[in-house]
Formats: sequence, structure tokens, C-alpha cells
Amino acid sequence: MSNKEKIVFEVRNLTKNFRSVGLSGKTEIIKALNNVSFSVSLGQTVGIVGESGSGKSTIGRCALGLTELSSGEIILGGEQINFKRKKDINNFRRKIQIVFQNPQRSFNPVYNIRTSVGESLNVRPEWSRKQRHQRIEEVLDAVKINDELRNRRPEQLSGGQLQRVAIARAIAPKPNLIFLDEPTSSLDLSVRSEVLSLLNELQNTLNITYVFVSHDLEVVRAVTNNIIVMYRGQIVEEGSS
Repeated sequence: MSNKEKIVFEVRNLTKNFRSVGLSGKTEIIKALNNVSFSVSLGQTVGIVGESGSGKSTIGRCALGLTELSSGEIILGGEQINFKRKKDINNFRRKIQIVFQNPQRSFNPVYNIRTSVGESLNVRPEWSRKQRHQRIEEVLDAVKINDELRNRRPEQLSGGQLQRVAIARAIAPKPNLIFLDEPTSSLDLSVRSEVLSLLNELQNTLNITYVFVSHDLEVVRAVTNNIIVMYRGQIVEEGSS
């Protein structure tokens, strides 16, 4: 089976409703997501793009179990995930990692870089201490964070360096999928290009699978195989980049 035929992650008929009190005082139902379905294959990238309020970030929050979905299915490696089962949650956290928009807010300020990356390995209790140490150094090498920076704290690194550390932390436990939530929007243009190149390089060498969420269509086109355009909670367009 080729990479394109092996589906790693899939959402089926994903719907999320929020309740809101309108001006009249009556409770209204807001459909943040309405019957959304898509899949991503091994070693590929699906980009989800849309303006603020389109539902693209809600997809990520539902898919990661951070927001309870109203209906639909989330399927990882062919198995449906039930976030009400602790076993499913633990398994899910090992297989899916996320890189957030703002790297400065993604790290504990008292931990150095090595310790911060090592936190993600808590989902790998079967690994020995030696294996963990080796993995931390491997992923920091992969994202080009030199040894001098590895004992520093987050505030001592630039935004671009810190986002590379965030990527290292995400790939460290060898997940099936990485969610990239606006990973370059807080970076300068030149640094943004470096981070996008790094993501492509890691995908090519490690066969990583991404879901890339952004409001910037040009950024999404630079890194994705398939683009989904969201508007008011629905997929309005989908196609190859």
C-alpha cells in the first residue's frame, strides 16, 4: 500500500454546536462546524484555511479532544476515538501532537529547552531514561538547535528558535500525526520561510503527516498536498495545492 492509500487520520460528519444567548434573551444554536469530513494520508499534509470564525480552529480543538464534539466520528489509524474512555485518550496523546501559534506561550518558563522537549515523552512510559535522552538530542539536532541553546530557558531564545523547539517537542514521541495551528503567523517573514522549509524537510526525511491550519492561503499552498477551504463551519472548497 502506498503512502497516499494509507489513511492516518479521518474525521467524518464532524458537527459542533455552541449555545449562545441572543439579544432577545433567547438561547440560540450556533453551528461552528456543520457535517465536516476529511482525511489525511501517511506522509501527506492537509491544509485547512479560512477567515476568523470559519471553524478551522474548532476542527483542531474537536479533533484533539479539547472541545467536545456534538456529533461525528474521529478516526485514528482506522480506530474510532472515544474521548470519554481514558484508554483512548492516553493512546491518542501518544499518536497526535500539536504545534501552537505562539511559541512563547507554549513552554513552561522555568524549564530549559531539553526539559521542555522531554515533557512530550511522558506519553512514552515504555522508553528508558537513556532512550529519552537520546531522543531529545536527536530531535533538537533535526530542528537545528545547537548545543549552546539547549540548556537555556524559553525567554532566552528568539521566536523562530522557540518554534523550532516546539516542532522538536512535537516529533519527539514519534506521533502518527502533527497538528500545526497557525505555526508561522507570529513570526517575521524571513523566519517564517525557514520554519516552513524545516517542516517540509522533516516530512521528507521522517515521513511525518501534518494537518496545517492557517488563515493565510499562500502559506498553506507552500506546505500542503491538499487544501480545504472553510466558511461558516462548512467545507466550501477542496483540492490539490
